[in-house]
Amino acid sequence: MTGVDTELYPKAETRHGKTSSAFKNARKTLRDERISGASGAFLALFILGHLVLESSILVSAELYGFVANFLEHTIPLAQPLIVVVTIVFFIHFIWAGRKIPAKLHERKKMLELGELLKNSNKGWQQDSKSDIRLRPHFETSLWIIQVRTGMIVLATGTFHLFLVLWNIFTDMGVLGQEVGLTVEVATSRVESGLWILYAILMVTVVAHMAIGIYRLLVKWFADTWFVRNYAKAVFYFLFWFYTILGTATVIAMAGPLEGILS
Repeated sequence: MTGVDTELYPKAETRHGKTSSAFKNARKTLRDERISGASGAFLALFILGHLVLESSILVSAELYGFVANFLEHTIPLAQPLIVVVTIVFFIHFIWAGRKIPAKLHERKKMLELGELLKNSNKGWQQDSKSDIRLRPHFETSLWIIQVRTGMIVLATGTFHLFLVLWNIFTDMGVLGQEVGLTVEVATSRVESGLWILYAILMVTVVAHMAIGIYRLLVKWFADTWFVRNYAKAVFYFLFWFYTILGTATVIAMAGPLEGILS
């Protein structure tokens, strides 16, 4: 039954009818979650591949140059991909950012809540091996870290995307410079002092990506065929592997580790 027809309320709707406000709000929330999740998953996959390709400089400068030339000229994939990534980047920020507490006192409440839940957990008798045991502090902490890293990635990532777009489509105003990404341009950018920005971007984007994948796995798959412990293992692996790989790559861009694997 979708409605109730009475003398007093001839057009009254049930709470769960498809025309009810509750149903519409739930459908809108689900749509927003799908957009946020899909855009986040796309960006996460891009980061996973991007950092691996960037790490080619650990083998040699020649390999890095070959990869860049292959993606920009042999198969002109870099140009359309960077445009798509930029668009998805801002779509993800808009849809994911809707859940960020807008006011400072709201953020402080979240921190206080995490501490209270952590302390309350100590006095509870729970099966440590149960997959449904209380784990509020870990989840809340990850969410807080994800929000904070997201803000940093928005600022540093926007700057990086602007540089890459400028680099790929123009000579950056330097007479005689080749259009597109080269090992000389990439390393000089890092050596000029931007290594600080790229180090911050690398750490925060890896943390944000690893937490995002973990939360997606928990939200859509955990407690079914994919238990939370597996999702946590994926999180730790992605975070540490890509943090180490990214750190080595940034250092290689600055010179000391270039070609260390060759």
